[in-house]
Amino acid sequence: MRILLADDHVIVRSGLRQIVTDAFPGAVVGEVGSCGELRDKIREADWSVLVLDIALDDRNSLDLVPELLAIRPHMPIVVLSMYGERQFVVRALSVGVLAYLTKDRAPEELLQAIRSVLRGKRYLSETVAAELADHVALVGGGSEEPHDLLSSREFEVFLLLAAARSVSEIAAQLGLSVKTISTYRSRILEKMGMSSNAQLMRYAMQHGLVQ
Repeated sequence: MRILLADDHVIVRSGLRQIVTDAFPGAVVGEVGSCGELRDKIREADWSVLVLDIALDDRNSLDLVPELLAIRPHMPIVVLSMYGERQFVVRALSVGVLAYLTKDRAPEELLQAIRSVLRGKRYLSETVAAELADHVALVGGGSEEPHDLLSSREFEVFLLLAAARSVSEIAAQLGLSVKTISTYRSRILEKMGMSSNAQLMRYAMQHGLVQ
């Protein structure tokens, strides 16, 4: 068995490695901390499972998933995230992720998730499943709404803008520059055919994306 851990925090990777090596003593465990390293590792070997942090260096790693699955179509992916909101879960499932759990549940549920995806089954932590219980995407439906045009990182910024966060606050939270967030904001407004944060807020509230 070959298990690849992708997280940009060394301490987190160390903890994950301990969990999986204790459970799978004969497994080969690889580690990467950036998108570039991840691409290289995926090309180098056929991994049994990828455990992927949703925020990898300066990117939302969900944007990278289609590319990874194009290289290794049968590689199951377990996503770890700080976000349990259904919008992020739906996006993960839509790009081909098999398991999704929040980081606070990782020690207890990571091994369950890995074992499930190795059997070809989907795994959602209890809190995540509760968020999705009434969501049409869970049963294969979909929507053609303007926010579906956004990339995962753009969607993340969109939700923060819709929650009345300033560009500087979002930049600090995501560890990006104010210029980068401003660029994301411009792309979001263009893709969604809007011209102001107030329109984004109203749209998000009408679609139940923020409370």
